Amino acid sequence: MIGVYMPNWIGDTVMALPFIATLRKRNSESRILAVARDWVSPILQSSPLVDELFIIGAGKDRGMSGATTIGRQLQQFNLEQFYLLSDSLRCAYLAWQSGASKRIGYSGQGRSLLLTEVLSSVFKKCHRTERYLDLIDIDSNAAEEAVIHLNKDEKKSASACLDSLGLNRPLAVFPGSAAQSRRPPTALWKGVLEAAVSSGNSVLMLGGKKDASVAAELEVAIKEERVTSLCGKTTLRETIGLIAQCSGAIASDSGLGHIAANLGLPTVSLFGAGDPKITAPIGKRTDVVFTNAHCSPCQKNICHNTEEPLLCLNTMTTGVIWERYGLLKEKD
Repeated sequence: MIGVYMPNWIGDTVMALPFIATLRKRNSESRILAVARDWVSPILQSSPLVDELFIIGAGKDRGMSGATTIGRQLQQFNLEQFYLLSDSLRCAYLAWQSGASKRIGYSGQGRSLLLTEVLSSVFKKCHRTERYLDLIDIDSNAAEEAVIHLNKDEKKSASACLDSLGLNRPLAVFPGSAAQSRRPPTALWKGVLEAAVSSGNSVLMLGGKKDASVAAELEVAIKEERVTSLCGKTTLRETIGLIAQCSGAIASDSGLGHIAANLGLPTVSLFGAGDPKITAPIGKRTDVVFTNAHCSPCQKNICHNTEEPLLCLNTMTTGVIWERYGLLKEKD
């Protein structure tokens, strides 16, 4: 059996799907085990790309004792190879404890002694998907495509949910992001929603509980029945199902933007601190708005520009965003 330790972020996990799909194609006779943290595991739920999904519950691998316990639990799978798509020392230790014959990953954090095949972590500016594929020596142009899998019941449930809200193929909007430096200002989102409504679109805002207050503020500001928020009210699997029913997406630099792009939606992502050359969503109908401010991409989670706070996001305009989205829609 081949093991794959998945990345710890939703967006990174979506960017790792071509790796999983290519690994599956190259090892059709082998079983594949995906090891994932509970908050990213829904990306792989019911996926035909993996045979088993080992979920690490929140805090279960905390400390040396927890990490040892999880690593030893993995021994039951008799792994021959274990690919590490996280660069942490913890996951290398888990792989070592699993007893896998081959443990393949990048160097760094003093973990090379725990691996049997080590790739240099010396910075090479490439897209993250390509970085994952380098572990199996595959060029991104030769990688297999992979779409998040939804079953019939999930699709039916999502459709029923939209019907109950009176929404038909709405535009998905994802106002939130895990990092402050990646969250566009509320005023910008207000302009985007106004442009969407004036163009005849209904809008569905999606995100986590931390995004609910901003979404509620936008609902009040717009005062339009065709603008609805379900932020904080759905599971990740339910959110994926709803995104799949939408006509397109405008996203912050977030995991949901990666999901929308993966599902084939025309998706425009707004990048501030993040570097689109490394983490732009991958898909056939995607675009990125990036202002290329003098201080970006800083890749910091909190803006350090005290004189011009969030310059990278505050200089974006609704007009540019809506124009980019319109160009993607023309390709439909």
